[in-house]
Amino acid sequence: MEEIPEHTIIYTRPTDHLLLLLAGLGSSLYMIFFLIQTEYLLGFLFVSLSIFLIYRYIQISKPQPKLILSQDGIQIIGQPFVSWAMVHGLQLRPDIKGNNYSETFVFTNNGRIQEIPIPKLSITSWQLEKLLEIYQDRFRNAQIVEE
Repeated sequence: MEEIPEHTIIYTRPTDHLLLLLAGLGSSLYMIFFLIQTEYLLGFLFVSLSIFLIYRYIQISKPQPKLILSQDGIQIIGQPFVSWAMVHGLQLRPDIKGNNYSETFVFTNNGRIQEIPIPKLSITSWQLEKLLEIYQDRFRNAQIVEE
């Protein structure tokens, strides 16, 4: 079994916003048309629009960090760190809608329910469940050693 690090960063799954890419490439075609017609102002307008749309596509397509798991607790990016002692109701809840099956990572901290859809993460529910078990076991073992 491979060694699990002291902390694990779980990223979001990159999303496909092909419409941005298509719009960026399409506006570059308009740019070529307007530059050929010597409409320089419109040509440069479409150059900047094309560059902006392709840049946005590249930025949105990159995976972003979403969760940090460690033996001390869990942190959702943009929210405060939560100790495992404060985490309750930790579960991977199945969501069935028609023929679609997905799972949601759910836990409660200080009365606040956190829900993260697993398909939006770059990890499977099975891998997440194993990581949660390992980090919570490390937390419990550290608490026993301290006592």
